[in-house]
Amino acid sequence: MTIKAVGFDLDGTFLKTHVDYYTLGISDQIVCEKHGIPFSSLEFTTKKRMRKPIRDWLMTNGRVDEIPAIDKEIDDLLTSVELQFVDEAEPFPGSVECLDTIKSKGLKIGLLTRGSREYGMKALDVAGVLDRFDAVVGRDCTDYDDAKPSPKAMISFAKELGVLPSEILYLGDNRTDYYSARDAGASFIGVLSGSMDRESWNDEDPEMRVVEYAGDVVKYL
Repeated sequence: MTIKAVGFDLDGTFLKTHVDYYTLGISDQIVCEKHGIPFSSLEFTTKKRMRKPIRDWLMTNGRVDEIPAIDKEIDDLLTSVELQFVDEAEPFPGSVECLDTIKSKGLKIGLLTRGSREYGMKALDVAGVLDRFDAVVGRDCTDYDDAKPSPKAMISFAKELGVLPSEILYLGDNRTDYYSARDAGASFIGVLSGSMDRESWNDEDPEMRVVEYAGDVVKYL
C-alpha cells in the first residue's frame, strides 16, 4: 500500500516535553475520590486505565446521570496537568526540518497523541509548527477508552487525514503507539528519543524499523 501520510506521536517522539506524569496518572483517582467513588475497589484490567469500571460503578449504584460530568471533570484535570508546562515543549533534532521533506513528497502530516487535542495543538504552536499539520487528534476526539493503544484511535486519525490506516506511516516512542498502529494496519517506525531502547523495540518486533529521532523518517521516504 502506498504511504499517503506521516503521523507522529507527541511526547517523547516529535517534541521533548515536560509533563507531571504522576499527577496525570492519578487524575481519575482524584476525581473519583472527590465524588465518593471507591476507586481502590474498582477493577482495572489494563495498564492504561479505562473509564469503563468507573462508568459501570456509577450505573450499578444508580448514578448513571453523573457519568458525563465525571468524565468531563477527569478530562479537564488531565488537560490542565498537560498544559502546566507546555511552554517548555521543544522539537527533537530533525523534527521541524523533516516537515519540508514530507510535504515536498505530497504527503499529509498529522499528530496523534494520547494527550488532549488542546494540549497537542498548543504544544505544536509553541514549537512554531502547528500550521504545518493537516490533522491533530487527541484522546478527546474519540471516546476515552478508544484512545491509544486502541486501533480505533488510529482509524479515527486516518479519517481526519482523509486516508486509510494502511496508508499511514506512524512514528512513536512506546508500545502504546505501536499497538494502535499495528492493530489498525498502519506502518510503524519506533523512535529512541522516548521510553523504548533498541532492544525493547526488537522484543516487540525483530523486523521493526527503528530510528534515533522522528525526523529520521526522511530516510524511509
